[in-house]
Amino acid sequence: MKQYSLRKRLVVGTWLLLIVALLPPYLYFDKTLRRDVLLEAKARAAEDVDTTYWLLREHPPFPTYQHLNAWVTELSRRTGTRITYIVDGHVMADSDVPFERLSTLEDHANRPEVLAARTGTLGTDVRFSATLGKDLIYAARMVDSIAGLDPGTLRLALPLSVVHDRLDRMEKGLVWAFLFSLMASGALGLVVTRPLLRGMETMAMAAQAIGQGEYGRRIRDIPGRELRPLAHAINGMAHNIEQHLHQLNEQKGRLEAVFNGMHEGVMVLDAAGRIDSMNHALTAMFTGIGNKLGATPLEATMKPELQRMVDEMLVSPNARGISMQADLGEGRAFEISLVPFRDASGQRMVLVFHDISEREKLEHIRRDFVANVSHELKTPLTSIKGYAETLLEGPPASREQMSAFLRTILKNANHMTKMVNSLLVLARSEHKGDKVALTGVDAAEVLRQTVRELEPVASRKEITLDNGVGAGPLVVLADRDGLVEVFRNLLDNAIKYSPPQTRVAVSATAADGRVTLCVSDQGPGIPEKSRERIFERFYRLDRDGDGTKNGSAGLGLAICRRIVMSHGGDIWVESPLDAVNRTGAAFFVMLAAPRPQDEGWDGDMNGEAPDGDELDGDGTDGDGTDDIPDTPAVLHAGTSTGPNAGAATPEGSTATAGGPDADKPDASGHTGAGEPHGPSREA
Repeated sequence: MKQYSLRKRLVVGTWLLLIVALLPPYLYFDKTLRRDVLLEAKARAAEDVDTTYWLLREHPPFPTYQHLNAWVTELSRRTGTRITYIVDGHVMADSDVPFERLSTLEDHANRPEVLAARTGTLGTDVRFSATLGKDLIYAARMVDSIAGLDPGTLRLALPLSVVHDRLDRMEKGLVWAFLFSLMASGALGLVVTRPLLRGMETMAMAAQAIGQGEYGRRIRDIPGRELRPLAHAINGMAHNIEQHLHQLNEQKGRLEAVFNGMHEGVMVLDAAGRIDSMNHALTAMFTGIGNKLGATPLEATMKPELQRMVDEMLVSPNARGISMQADLGEGRAFEISLVPFRDASGQRMVLVFHDISEREKLEHIRRDFVANVSHELKTPLTSIKGYAETLLEGPPASREQMSAFLRTILKNANHMTKMVNSLLVLARSEHKGDKVALTGVDAAEVLRQTVRELEPVASRKEITLDNGVGAGPLVVLADRDGLVEVFRNLLDNAIKYSPPQTRVAVSATAADGRVTLCVSDQGPGIPEKSRERIFERFYRLDRDGDGTKNGSAGLGLAICRRIVMSHGGDIWVESPLDAVNRTGAAFFVMLAAPRPQDEGWDGDMNGEAPDGDELDGDGTDGDGTDDIPDTPAVLHAGTSTGPNAGAATPEGSTATAGGPDADKPDASGHTGAGEPHGPSREA
C-alpha cells in the first residue's frame, strides 16, 4: 500500500472537507438558481407578450399580413424576441421567417402554448425549435379582431441560450470561487503544517539516529504539545537503551576477557552445528582454525567421532553435557566437553577443549618411572637375595667361591646405591628449582678439573681428551657443585661411548652475555628420534636390540638437564657430526655470564674455588678430597668396615664411592670407573 506524507494528507483532507462542505450548497443553489432564472424568463416572456399585444392593439389596422410580418420583424429586432401570429394553426406572420416561406411552415395548432392560449390563459412552454434549431421559451395568448387582423394567437419566444449564458456565467463564478478556496486552503495548509512537519522530521531523524546506535541523541525541538509525550518517550527509551547497552558492553567485556583468558579452547556452534565463534586459546591450539568460522567441527578437527557426537546432541531435545577424549595428532591429547544450550535460534552447543597432553605425558612418564625403578631394583635385589640365600642354606666350601658370591652381592648393592644417589640428585635439583643460589663460577677451571679426573679412564681406552677452553677464566652464573655434576656426566658419557683411539673435545664460546660449552665425541651418534628423549629419566638407547645394560639406570642426562634448567640455561645435543658415517655427538650447555652487579661475583676468579680453597693440580683440595662436598658422591655403596669394604668389584670399581671417578653418576647412571658392556648409549 502506497504511503503518503502527512502534509499531503492534511492538504487533501482539507480539500475533501471543503468539497463536502461546499458541494451540497453549490448543487442546491445551482438548482434553485436555474429554476428561478427559468421562472423569471417565463415571466419576462409573459410580460413581453402582453406588451406586444398592447402595441398591436394600439396599432392602426394592417392592410395585409405582409405588413404585419414586417412590423413584427422590426419589433423583434428591437426587443430580441421572436414574435409569431397564428390563425387557426397557420402562421400568418413570424419575425424570424421570411413572409414568402410562411406557407411552408407546419401547422402550429397543436403547440402546447397555443393550445393553452385557446383556453383563455397564458400558455408557456420550453422546447427545441426545429425551425430555428435552438431552445426557446414560448409564451402565447389569444387575440381578438384588432388592428384589422383575424382572431388568432399571439406567440412570443425568448432564446433559452440567454438564460443558459446567464446561468453559465453564474456557475463559472461559483466554480472559480470554489477552486480559489481549494487553492487558498491548500497553500494555507502547507504554510501552517511546515513548522509541524519540520519538527516531526527532526523527531524522526533523532529516532532513526537512536535506532542506528547514537544512543546519546535527544529530541530537543518539540513541534507541539500533542507530540511532547512522544518526544519524552523516545528520549527516555534512548536513555534506557544507553544504560542497558553500557551494562551489556561491560558484561561483554568481562565475558570476553574470561573467554579469551581461558587456557582451555572454547568453540561455540550455532543451531546448524557450524562454528560461530572461538577464543584465542583455541586458535593457538589449532593452526589455521581461525579461518574455519562457519565450518563444521569435522572440517576444523578432522575427527568424525566428535562430529557424530555433535550431530546426536543437536537433534536430541533432552541432551546433556558429556565429555570425550581425542587424540588430535602431533602427540596432543584433548578432553573435549560438549555442553548444549538453547536460545531463540534453537539448540546450540559449546565445546571446551582441555589440553591434557602434558598430563598424559606426565602420567606416561610416571608409569615408565615406576616400571623402570621397579625393574632396575628388582634385578639386583633378586641377585642379592639369591646369593644370600645360597650362602645361608649351602655355603660354598672354598673361600674363593664365597668371595665371588660376596663380590656379586656387593656389585648389585653398589648398582642400587648409584641409582638411589642419582635419584636423590635429581630430586634435590627439582626441589631447589629456581631457589638455587647462583654465583660466579669459573667454568674453564671446572672443566679442567673434570678432564684431569677422567684422564685415567680415557687413557685406558686410548681416547684423547682435547681441552680447547684455554687457560683463562670463563665465568658463568652457576652453582659450582651442580656444574661439576653436569661436566662429569657429559665427559664420562663421551668417554664411555666413544670407540678406542678417538678424540673427545671440550670447547667454549661467549657472546651476548651467554657462555656456551660443548662436549663432543666420535661415538656412534644419537638417532634423530631420540635427541629429545635422551634427557628423559631412565631412557636408554639400545642400538643392537639385545637389551644388554652397562649397569646404569639412565638418569645422568636427566640430572644434567634439571641442573642446567635450574641455572636458567639450556642444554641440547647435535648429532651426527659426521654426515657420511652418521657418527659423533655434541652436547651443548648454555649458561648466563654474570653481570657486575650480580651477587657473589667480584670480577676476578684467579683460578680459585668459590669458597676460597686452593685447587690442586688434580682438581682436589689440599687434603686430597673432592671440592664438591654436596654432590651425590657422599652416598657410599657400603660403609662396613669388614674385610670386603675395600674390595674391587668385577668391573674394577671399589666398594665405596669416595674417589673422584668412583661413584659420580654419569649420563647413564654409571660411575666414572665402569666400562660399558654393550653398544647401547644410555641417557
